[in-house]
Amino acid sequence: MDNKPSTHYQPPFVTKFNRSTRLWNLFGQKKIDLSEESLIAAARAETGLERFGDESFLAPLRMLLQSLETEADLNPFGRFNARMRTIRSLKNRLWANACFEAHPEILAQNIETPIVIVGPHRSGTTRLQRMMATDTRLQHLKTWEGFNPAPRPGQPEMGKQARREEVRQFLDMGKQIYTGGHIAHPMDADWPEEDMLLLNHSFCGFSVLGMFHVPSYYRWFLDYDKTEVYRYTAKLMKLISWSRGDGADKRWVLKNPQHMLDLDTLLKVFPDARLVFTHRDPLKTVGSVMSLMWYFAVQHTDVPCRARTRDVWMDFCEQAARRAIDAREQIPAAQQMDVHYDDMNRDWRAAMHRIYAFAGMEFTPQGEQEMQAWLSASESENLHGGHRYALEDFGTSADEVDRRMMFVRERYAIAYEGK
Repeated sequence: MDNKPSTHYQPPFVTKFNRSTRLWNLFGQKKIDLSEESLIAAARAETGLERFGDESFLAPLRMLLQSLETEADLNPFGRFNARMRTIRSLKNRLWANACFEAHPEILAQNIETPIVIVGPHRSGTTRLQRMMATDTRLQHLKTWEGFNPAPRPGQPEMGKQARREEVRQFLDMGKQIYTGGHIAHPMDADWPEEDMLLLNHSFCGFSVLGMFHVPSYYRWFLDYDKTEVYRYTAKLMKLISWSRGDGADKRWVLKNPQHMLDLDTLLKVFPDARLVFTHRDPLKTVGSVMSLMWYFAVQHTDVPCRARTRDVWMDFCEQAARRAIDAREQIPAAQQMDVHYDDMNRDWRAAMHRIYAFAGMEFTPQGEQEMQAWLSASESENLHGGHRYALEDFGTSADEVDRRMMFVRERYAIAYEGK
């Protein structure tokens, strides 16, 4: 296993940031405060707003901050990242509440029969969502809306351009710092992205598990009742639709691997959702997600973090699969369908015909042309071609992954890829 310290993999920007911040800290300056009081005060000061309205986020936030301070071994850049992302979510909650108070009609909207793509990380969920997002009859979450979902009262165009530009600059910087992560999962401010970004604003999205070593928070996260988290996500979806001027009858196409852990909660909030489950060889998905998450985690600590990443994400993959299998037993057959990664590779048009028939929509020639254009562009740019990983780098093996994930392979007749 690779046991090199994380500093071995940090780019010059992170190295210089850590060195200079530690130097300032010697003189009692530039301390990066992760206290709840400091974070909330900063969000209020930057927005000029006081009321959060829904305060269900406080319990997850407190659990996360405790774990960050006591377990994460954060370097200065890790503390900076944690503070920045927390304040951004708090600011969005303040702005969102201001919109809800001024426009109560936002929450009166309905979210009709969303199509929700659910499957393990790296199983083709992104490709499927981005192809379906080319269909103008459907609405989807754009990356900049996921990071900055709330309009900003009093700003030109309710802050639309500022919100987008902030995310564009953030992603440009991210490509330099988390280069491997952006190769594994390319992002653009205007591309479709998963609703994990909305769960993050309740401090209950899986991204913190990849960013930071927070084992106590992870154990708490697995069993926490996320009903209010999903309800708030629905509120943000309504806010986004309202700010766009989309009609209430325009269906959402969502995707998020995290839903595998909480299908019962998902359906409590979106009871008429149509669930499309994706499947891929666990030897590919488990190794790939560990690699993806490590590319982010390695920038936020100076200690080796391959084993930590392996332990959390091997467990996450197993827990998510087991919980999804159990939950699916209680979901009506008419609300769920399965699509294998190999099916999409072999004949994506046939797979799309099945998905659209399941969703009760026509798969139109125009839609097919738009999807083909997106797929051709994606393949020509070879967006994922540079992602390389090995299970052995994380101190595990194909035999170990098979041992832990054979139950899902057998349940859904998932073939070994490349055999």
